[in-house]
Amino acid sequence: MKDLNLFKNKNSLHFREVFNKIEVLEDLNCDGFLIRSSEKVARSIIASLRDREKLEIRNKKLEKKFLIGIYGGDDVFNRRVIESLKVDYLVSPEALTRFDNLKQRDGGLNHVVAKMAKEKGIKIVVDIRDISGLKGKEKGKRIAKIMQNIRICRKVGCKIRIASLGRRKGEVVDENGRKSFGVSLGMSSGEIRDCIKF
Repeated sequence: MKDLNLFKNKNSLHFREVFNKIEVLEDLNCDGFLIRSSEKVARSIIASLRDREKLEIRNKKLEKKFLIGIYGGDDVFNRRVIESLKVDYLVSPEALTRFDNLKQRDGGLNHVVAKMAKEKGIKIVVDIRDISGLKGKEKGKRIAKIMQNIRICRKVGCKIRIASLGRRKGEVVDENGRKSFGVSLGMSSGEIRDCIKF
């Protein structure tokens, strides 16, 4: 697949955004789930989803496992997610970080966390829809944090993906647009080629 969206779209993975365990079990007609909650709630969501998944596979109603993504938080949250939760994607780890130093920005990732993500096969996802909604100085700070995360991931070999995460058709960014955004972020040609493969 070439994109990740929050609605059904041709040639993209359909994720449902969930905030609690009840929302997950309402409808399993999607490719995966995007969790936006605290670590404790995320842990219960993932546990209940895996239990339901085993039951559905046993009854032959489900062919493959669900993909799980989680929105990033601060440094501690991102590290605990990568260390202890079984997820496939960490989305926007830079979004909720606050403090920047003179020589380094707080992008939600460091070399240790990125290396753990690589070892566990967790991909870092840049949410292009969220960035396009920002203005001025806030947008510049966010892009600088993403650029720093790209450099960190490049050093340890962690994979970065750029996704539309659109809620409707007008918010979807095509392949070339996402690749161009990757070029402007300073991605290498190999990273740009792979940044749209989900």
